[in-house]
Amino acid sequence: MNHSTPVLPATPVPKKRKRPTPPKAVTPDPDDEHDTQNLLPPPPTAVKRKRTSKKAKEVDREAFLPRVQSAWKVGAHVSAAGGVENAVLNAAAIGANAFALFLKSQRKWEGPPLSASSIRLFKERMKEYGYEPKHVLPHGNYLINLGNPDGAKRAKSYECFVDDLRRCEALGLKYYNFHPGSTVGNATPEESIRHIADSLNAAHKETEGIVTVLENMAGAGNVIGSSFKQIAAIIALVDDKTRVGVCVDTCHAHAAGYDISTREGWEGTMKRFEEEIGLKYLCGMHLNDSKTECGSRRDRHENIGMGTLGLPAFHAILTDERTKDIPLILETASFERPTEVWGVEIGVLNALSELGQPPVAGVLEKEENNGEGDLEREMEALGGRVREVVGRISKEVEKVKKAKGVKAKGVKTKGVKAKGVRGVKRKKTSEVDEEGDDEAD
Repeated sequence: MNHSTPVLPATPVPKKRKRPTPPKAVTPDPDDEHDTQNLLPPPPTAVKRKRTSKKAKEVDREAFLPRVQSAWKVGAHVSAAGGVENAVLNAAAIGANAFALFLKSQRKWEGPPLSASSIRLFKERMKEYGYEPKHVLPHGNYLINLGNPDGAKRAKSYECFVDDLRRCEALGLKYYNFHPGSTVGNATPEESIRHIADSLNAAHKETEGIVTVLENMAGAGNVIGSSFKQIAAIIALVDDKTRVGVCVDTCHAHAAGYDISTREGWEGTMKRFEEEIGLKYLCGMHLNDSKTECGSRRDRHENIGMGTLGLPAFHAILTDERTKDIPLILETASFERPTEVWGVEIGVLNALSELGQPPVAGVLEKEENNGEGDLEREMEALGGRVREVVGRISKEVEKVKKAKGVKAKGVKTKGVKAKGVRGVKRKKTSEVDEEGDDEAD
């Protein structure tokens, strides 16, 4: 088998711009943590409206990264700031073959309704850029807790939940990914599981076709869904099994005690998934490395190959026939430079899928391959691309923020050594989607 390292597109180098006077910084929506990764400018303010044209708001589509043809549909959770239709452009810009988005602010109960123009543009761009609904995995509101024993609070969550499902319907999507919920310390897991299933049964009757996708959790506090058995228990109580599925988050699984850092560990975990839940329910994955050790029950996302999972875990996933043709979504830090950071991570993940499976157990065992090197060296080279871009851009962002007198978000001095690659130590960076420690009301 030829294990030569696939050629990746060169890391995009941002063009230098002459700025006689620094422009006023765009303030992201504080309720949308993905807004800081927005590729498109938000709608102009009232002051600037006269000087801003539609043409000025268009991105340079010629600068979009190329889309690699692959059976594994890798993408990222992109910004939908300025309208859900912009999420499609943001996905195309980073060379994604799949994407996730928030349908409204993930930390507000209500949001403005989707406009007719946004719905139309979203559908048009989906067709224009060749995205299929089954490769889009919208993420649910973080406030939703269908397991809350308090009836009034659960009803509020249910209303928000159904609103999101109807937005998916309007956009012609297939899936809706959400966090199962929490007992909030006032119910047994079994009681909350029943509440979640009852809510799903009711929501399925109010909506049509959307598959409600349960996400596995890291296991902090009173959260439901950190074990496959708990997820299976919810599914068992759902009446229409065609309307329910599962999204496996790699960081959450690792934190919950499923050691997927090796091929053997991944195979063992998938065997348990098949036995306890069933492979037919696997609808998507969140691909995140972890800052913490296996079983920590702490949800701390890390860039690919730079945490305790390491590239061997993702090589196992990206060469597994069972993960083909489902959305594989990055939720790693982009440092406000998604085209560069996520573009490289997506390229590395696509390259891993081309390396193929090793002939013997243990992905780091050396195999001479017509003098072209061994699998370890190939993965080391791929990991180096991620380390370089993350290290460079995180320093640049931190420097800019310090110059402006703003403390760089989430940057600390203590690092985590990556597993499976050599010589990696780095600063902790912005935590993009580390929701596992938070419990909804």
